[in-house]
Amino acid sequence: MANASLQSFLLPQHHSFVNAGGSHESSPSALLKLSTNNSGSISIRLYSNTSPSVTTTSTANSSAPTPVTPAAVEDSSPTPSIDLLNRQLAAGDYRQADETSRALLIELAGESARRRGYVFFSEVQFISAEDLRAIDELWKEHSNGKFGYSVQRRLWEKSRRDFTRFFIKVGWMKKLDTEIEQYNYRAFPDEFMWEIRDDTPEGHLPLTNALRGTQLLGNILTHPAFEEESQEDEATAESATTGQSKDDSKGKERPKFMRDFKPNYSF
Repeated sequence: MANASLQSFLLPQHHSFVNAGGSHESSPSALLKLSTNNSGSISIRLYSNTSPSVTTTSTANSSAPTPVTPAAVEDSSPTPSIDLLNRQLAAGDYRQADETSRALLIELAGESARRRGYVFFSEVQFISAEDLRAIDELWKEHSNGKFGYSVQRRLWEKSRRDFTRFFIKVGWMKKLDTEIEQYNYRAFPDEFMWEIRDDTPEGHLPLTNALRGTQLLGNILTHPAFEEESQEDEATAESATTGQSKDDSKGKERPKFMRDFKPNYSF
């Protein structure tokens, strides 16, 4: 019995070991019984003349242990701040600066926006003009005046506040290689331009999510933070167009591909 294989103990059966205490005629002084079940649990029961039975159970083939849940990994993303944005822009990291700008808008828009994780167009009014101008000034400073909300505001006004025209002008839509003039939205993030090159459109950054429509972007561009600068641009534009015909000042008719176009831009 001492040479019995371990496998035999794993089968659903019983085994008994008897200690006769040196005499075949006397009652055994101890009886050890092993039993197993289909689940692989081994039960050991010891019977003695002098002591009550003692049972020990071990599991030879137990179910998989409960996985240990690792401690929650703390979010390593830095807290959005004007200082962080300044450092990212100074380093030319426009991709991360774009993310930080969106995160700043959420922080500045109030508690509801922070809990939700995005800004409703109606919450833009809660962002102070000072804070929004600070973000805008950093973008302009570190892009030689090529990027920023106020830059986008000027281009939007030049597009007669037509968002499709504006999307094309700032490069958020790309022209397709087709026989007729067609445009499609760029895929985020790979098709956007995250560095300043000769072909990077003015006003290309920062991006504004328009998944729920263009009202959020519209409210940012018409924020009081940019009103004064916009009035100066309008005065300059009015002086430049003096002497032009009435039809020229209105601009050409909206191209056919833009008619009935439904902006649904998201990133």
